[in-house]
Amino acid sequence: MREQGQVGTSLSDQAVAWLVALDCGSADTEAFEDWRNADPRHAAAFAQAAVTWRRTTDPRLPAVLDAPIAIDSAPEDAKAAEKIAPAQPALLSRRAVAGGVGSFLALGGVGLFAAWPRRAYAETAVGERRILRLHDGSQAMLNTDTRVAWRFDDDGRDFWIEHGEAILLVKEATKPFRLYSDAIDGRLSSGKFTLRIDPAGGRLLVLSGQAATISRGTSGRTVDAGSLLTVSKEGDQLERLSPDALSSATAWEHGEIVFQGMALDQAIAEFNRYLKIKLVVQDPALGAIRLGGTFRTADPQSFLVGLNEGFGIGHRQEGDKVLLFRTGRSRGGLRA
Repeated sequence: MREQGQVGTSLSDQAVAWLVALDCGSADTEAFEDWRNADPRHAAAFAQAAVTWRRTTDPRLPAVLDAPIAIDSAPEDAKAAEKIAPAQPALLSRRAVAGGVGSFLALGGVGLFAAWPRRAYAETAVGERRILRLHDGSQAMLNTDTRVAWRFDDDGRDFWIEHGEAILLVKEATKPFRLYSDAIDGRLSSGKFTLRIDPAGGRLLVLSGQAATISRGTSGRTVDAGSLLTVSKEGDQLERLSPDALSSATAWEHGEIVFQGMALDQAIAEFNRYLKIKLVVQDPALGAIRLGGTFRTADPQSFLVGLNEGFGIGHRQEGDKVLLFRTGRSRGGLRA
């Protein structure tokens, strides 16, 4: 790819060539960084190419590509979901990108992040779950506020989780299934896996099968069924989970959230993942209260009633948040 910086090739053509090569996995990333950093105009040209592609796939704009994404809202029982058409990744030719670049105005300050042309995307809103069926027979269930991408080609099956949480049901195939995220990368066997990504790091849980992982691009581990790999700024931790802990970790698959001796402040943080109107504890001393019980993620009202009856914790809405405060009366521990 170093030849793409030769004299006589326009910056737009060079940028498009890098975009396509990076997408196909044939680019020398070090050479790309050298090219991009050599001249501010290179970075600007690449940003234009990347943004142009994102613009062509914006559903609010006229369609350029026919790239259907097969997603449906998750039913209460995922097994009852009707089979829908396989999802295919979007394909974009070098000519399509170049044509868009030629008519697209330069955007100042655009970051390097770009969705590569041959990836397909899916995402959920806050409080939403969705099922994604891939054309190899694998499936992904996306939890609240999640964005993923995938690309299946002759080299293998690649799946990215940008943020949020997903359960992956990986079908056995001759091509490898590679999982990518900021915190954890993994090569997955056939089986069932969950990966949750948040600002603190990532958590990969293997329910069946096996994962060969690399965390934050350095240390590698093998994660067997029943084990959880947690990656944070404090380091990596691999642990075996009890059957109850495994059930709690995947309760969201059925629209539930389980608290087993969890502190109130942590429980509130978990529930807030599913709520557009967030819960806020006014008295920090309440945060240490331990909770137990199972609640519906779509029914925060029952949780609030339980807090009031079990611990004398009242609530009132103010603007875009619900404040929790001590009322002075309590009937004991919270159960549902």
